[in-house]
Amino acid sequence: MRLAAVARQLLLAAAAIASAAGCATVQQPVTKLVNGKVVVTRAVSPDAYEHVTRALLYEEEERWDEAATELQRALPFDDDAAEVRAHLAELFVRLGRLDDAAEQADRSLEIARTVDGWLARAHIEAARDHDAAELQALQQAVATAEADADHEGANAESSERAHLALTEAQIAALDIDAARDTCRRLVRASPDTLRGRVQYAAVSWALGSIEEAEQALRGALEEEPADIDARLLLAELLAAKGDLGAAKAGFKEAIDRSDAPLEIAEAFVGWLAARGDRGEAAELAERMTSDGGDADTLVLMSRIERAAKRPERARALAERALKAGASPGRVAILNALAASDAGDHAGAVAKLMSVAADAPELVEARLRAAELLREDGKVAEADQALVGAAAAAAAPPAPTPGGSGRPGAPPPAGAKGGGAAGKGKDKGQAGKPALTDAEIQLAIARSLVDEKRGDAALAARRLDQALAQSPDDARLLIARAGVEERRGEWRRALGYAEKLLRQDRRSVEALNFLGFVAVDHGDDLPRALKRLQAAAILNPGTGAIIDSLGWAYFRGGDLPRAALFLEQAGRLEPGDAEILEHLGDLYARRQDQDAAVQAYRKALTLTPGDRLARDLQERIRTLDAKSAAGR
Repeated sequence: MRLAAVARQLLLAAAAIASAAGCATVQQPVTKLVNGKVVVTRAVSPDAYEHVTRALLYEEEERWDEAATELQRALPFDDDAAEVRAHLAELFVRLGRLDDAAEQADRSLEIARTVDGWLARAHIEAARDHDAAELQALQQAVATAEADADHEGANAESSERAHLALTEAQIAALDIDAARDTCRRLVRASPDTLRGRVQYAAVSWALGSIEEAEQALRGALEEEPADIDARLLLAELLAAKGDLGAAKAGFKEAIDRSDAPLEIAEAFVGWLAARGDRGEAAELAERMTSDGGDADTLVLMSRIERAAKRPERARALAERALKAGASPGRVAILNALAASDAGDHAGAVAKLMSVAADAPELVEARLRAAELLREDGKVAEADQALVGAAAAAAAPPAPTPGGSGRPGAPPPAGAKGGGAAGKGKDKGQAGKPALTDAEIQLAIARSLVDEKRGDAALAARRLDQALAQSPDDARLLIARAGVEERRGEWRRALGYAEKLLRQDRRSVEALNFLGFVAVDHGDDLPRALKRLQAAAILNPGTGAIIDSLGWAYFRGGDLPRAALFLEQAGRLEPGDAEILEHLGDLYARRQDQDAAVQAYRKALTLTPGDRLARDLQERIRTLDAKSAAGR
């Protein structure tokens, strides 16, 4: 809740003591120069200073009750400190004391119409699920910031916070055009806003204004060349538009500038290998793995070699990691993944099943073993692997990377979700303990095995049992929606995703699922498109979501816009079978049968799921028949 920014303003207000001396009415604004920027605040009385500063210290330690108590102690010494009251309202929101928060926010706004006061009011309305009132308060915050901009010493940081908060609310309300307008106004008013430019780029990209997005990101990097997030997003944008040389240069510069270069290198190497640039991928992997390191570094290096499609080198680095102190369970998983990459599924499963019963990685290892067995059609063995992990389910497993972001796809092993899973053994429905993270993953994995053996009804019941204990878990809701969608009950599927969206209006998973499934079935295309645009803004540069956007335009008959996004998705995710299917459909609609068949055949080489493989084969047969008939 923008803690650092508010704390800085409060500290400035507390330091501006001299200006308040002798003033019995509302304090006059105080102008300060901070980090080269002019900031306007109001003074706090000397007697209140101690309590305000102590409150800030408590906040740094997340001791919200004590911080609120200190701010309340400050108020008798300075009843007209508008910013202090606004911040106290924010603390009360954190504590769930919404009536107290409203009282303080109202009093703050009576003293002075400040950005902080309006933002506090907006957060209160958001906590009460009053979306329209939240938007109105945020619009007032922006109007106040823009009015203050005409005065000397305007607070650019407050203006940025107000505009960005309004943008986020407009995105959640699916008013995407208004969100872009708000971002544009912020950038024009504060050209040096880094966060504003990045947000402007994300909104512009989702709306198809690629050049506008690129310009915004380049402006952000002119302001702050060391910002890795902006640099990576620009590289992804350049890759999406087909400027591959500039994209590769951007990724490499991000690696050179980053404090965590190996993580970026893993993703970049994987993208190069998926594109077929195996030489470049190997060269970069060689450079990133040439030096030694501790166990964690060697684990990352092994993952880079996997991304480069060099499983033998990945195994060698895993063994070095073991000697450097990596856990045997972690190394067994690394070796198993390398074996799987080399096509040795049986060897990979054997390594995964060898992980000790008391190892922290047991659940992850069994989940991965079950996935390989399920893919190979060995459903009984897959289920047995998962049953064997049940005893360890109470201990949360270590998180692991991965996942496609595709609607209805199972979450990766170790992925974090919302709801009860993140809260430990809280109470679910009927007083039962909420499921642990591992128990949720196992329930989802077993439901996928049920589906693989053809028993979707059992898969649904298994997830329903899990939802009875953790009814608000995001992963369970999306998995349950996926079961319904795959067995043709798409309207029921939407119902589960709608529940998740009601819990979190900014859930990328819910927005993408709802948008994609609705588009696939021709249900309210305008709303589906806006949901997909919102998902693309909230998680910019994600190939699966950009593909969903392109598919929405395709289903709506707008082939130029469909091509814009589908081809971007294909460049960002060249190894995704479903994206290639959609590209093939685009080419077929354009009557380019050769390109369509080529896309379908390439998709079949990427081990698609059973249903997708059948669809691809049918499309190829149809086009071959047309070609043979001379059509």
